[in-house]
Amino acid sequence: MSQVDREALVAEAMLAPSVHNVQPARWRLAGADGLQLFEDPGCRLTVGDPGGNDAGISLGAAAEGLRLAAGRVGLVLVPAEPPAAEPGLRPVAGYRLVPSEEAPDPLASHVEARRSWRGTFAKPGAADREAVSALACENAAVLVDPEVLGGLARRFDRASFGFMHDRDFRGELLSWMRLTPRHPRWSRDGLNAEAMAMGRVEAWGAGLLLGRSFAAFDRIGLARPLLAEGAKVASAAGLVVFHRPSDEAPFDSGAHFYRLWLRLEAADFGAAVLAALADDREAAAEVARIAGVPGGRRVVSAFRIGRRPAGAMPERARRPIGEVLV
Repeated sequence: MSQVDREALVAEAMLAPSVHNVQPARWRLAGADGLQLFEDPGCRLTVGDPGGNDAGISLGAAAEGLRLAAGRVGLVLVPAEPPAAEPGLRPVAGYRLVPSEEAPDPLASHVEARRSWRGTFAKPGAADREAVSALACENAAVLVDPEVLGGLARRFDRASFGFMHDRDFRGELLSWMRLTPRHPRWSRDGLNAEAMAMGRVEAWGAGLLLGRSFAAFDRIGLARPLLAEGAKVASAAGLVVFHRPSDEAPFDSGAHFYRLWLRLEAADFGAAVLAALADDREAAAEVARIAGVPGGRRVVSAFRIGRRPAGAMPERARRPIGEVLV
């Protein structure tokens, strides 16, 4: 394959989701038909993800993105010798691209449309909740009862505020937020205001609240309600609980995570990740109990889903190809 062909595959693989949109995957063209995957440790969330779980999921999603992209052009990924360690990069996996007669994965056609919807969903009807219920599968439990969603909305706000109360967590989050289009990396990585469904005033307020003014807002009891997003959970068409075997490597869970999100997209649902429901141990245990997650499996993530209102979708922020090829 030519360099341009493989660069196109990498560009499509880069459309995979990653925690805080940090995009930790780095790729190297190897030989005539190979690609090597590395992690850029400089993108690791040292406060929010000290064990590297979310980084592993993000890298697994990127690898699945490459598999889907390859299938679209009649190729299949074959495991190859992983790359050697080198300064500034953590080796993850090696692949060869070989011709295949298999039909493209149907989920590949939804890669371009998939992105987070952090705004409010359209008011759901009975047909929407029924369609959400049909999404239940081996890896996903589904909750649609409005009373249950209301309870989990409150649980989500408590768990989320627990993380936000940590100054270092807020600082790390802010470092990945792009609250004005003037930010030099607005369209390249991180969480920009448009993707977070923030208007200009909301974005200004978020910077104020999450920065030095947090303690003052917290003292007068305003920090918690200003940060609350539970209303978006309560008004969703449903909540999808993604679970996998407890002993599965995050990298492997990442491929299934991406595929589930594409299934939601294929059903014409928008989705937003509710990370706090998985990252907070007490919240995750409660979610697992309510959703009936079987023993021996862990809650990896959760989504609130619904129908997106008519209108333009936010543009993705993605690193240029020159930043991810090493």
